[in-house]
Amino acid sequence: WVSTQASNSNGRSYAVEKSSTARPLPDETFDISFPHASVSGIVVEDTLALASQSVVLKDFALGVVNQQSKGIIDQAFDGFIGLGFKGSSPKETILDETPTFLEALMPRLNSPIFALDFQSRANGAAGPKMVFGGMESTRIGGELANAPIDRSTNRWTAKDISFSIRGERMVESSDMSFDTAGGNHIYAPLSVVSAYYSQIPDLLWSSHLGGYNCTIVIPCATQLPDLEMHVGSGTARIRSDRMMGDRLTGPADPSWRTLCIPTLQAGGGPYPGKDCLGLRLVGAPFFYENYVVFNQAEPSISYAPYV
Repeated sequence: WVSTQASNSNGRSYAVEKSSTARPLPDETFDISFPHASVSGIVVEDTLALASQSVVLKDFALGVVNQQSKGIIDQAFDGFIGLGFKGSSPKETILDETPTFLEALMPRLNSPIFALDFQSRANGAAGPKMVFGGMESTRIGGELANAPIDRSTNRWTAKDISFSIRGERMVESSDMSFDTAGGNHIYAPLSVVSAYYSQIPDLLWSSHLGGYNCTIVIPCATQLPDLEMHVGSGTARIRSDRMMGDRLTGPADPSWRTLCIPTLQAGGGPYPGKDCLGLRLVGAPFFYENYVVFNQAEPSISYAPYV
């Protein structure tokens, strides 16, 4: 989907009437909800171009947003491309009968893979980079580990991911989805989260964000341990400095400004007394430490530390 409101932080928007290739689909609408936000609008077919016209998809069905929540307006993007499989929820297509973005794209590529590089310095600019149809082997600093993907969902979900904390491997494992949008957090089972923060006396469960009382906040000066994730045939280490997240802003109480939201959060609830999001996700901390390759033909992910 694409936004029609230029109030997004990058100031861009899409206008159906200004596109010579747009064709509105009568009576077709869409409505998508995210954990803290939602969008809705009409559906059009238009030509979608990526990477300076190097990839062009004609007559691609996309949602044109005419209503969006503040959680979307505040983001530094003006649209969203789903990189998952066709399935039920969350939907990866605006219309059930249309192909997903990857289904439409893959026949045009040399290889049915795409790669995420969160430490890219492409064109002199820092920031995540996507490579469709291949990978940059010069960015990979070790042997690629592999994990098969469970196709019973429409996400990139790897089974039996487990964790080690302070050198001790946790018994519990969990099926977890890789967040190709690069969300800030890792949402793990409560037993993992409890063990990770067990030596931090000032941990708080906060209802400050989004009305949820399952957000963990800690003093920003806290020294956190590394986190090891055992995924498929390999182990990924996430350094402690990747585990501290953003500083809280507001409310008026100045003491809140010394607190931060760490990147490891509890997911997959509910838990007693906690309104936790039903998520088990692997987000940006993993991608900042590892070059990750997604294979759609043989559903799997491969990963290795950066060079």
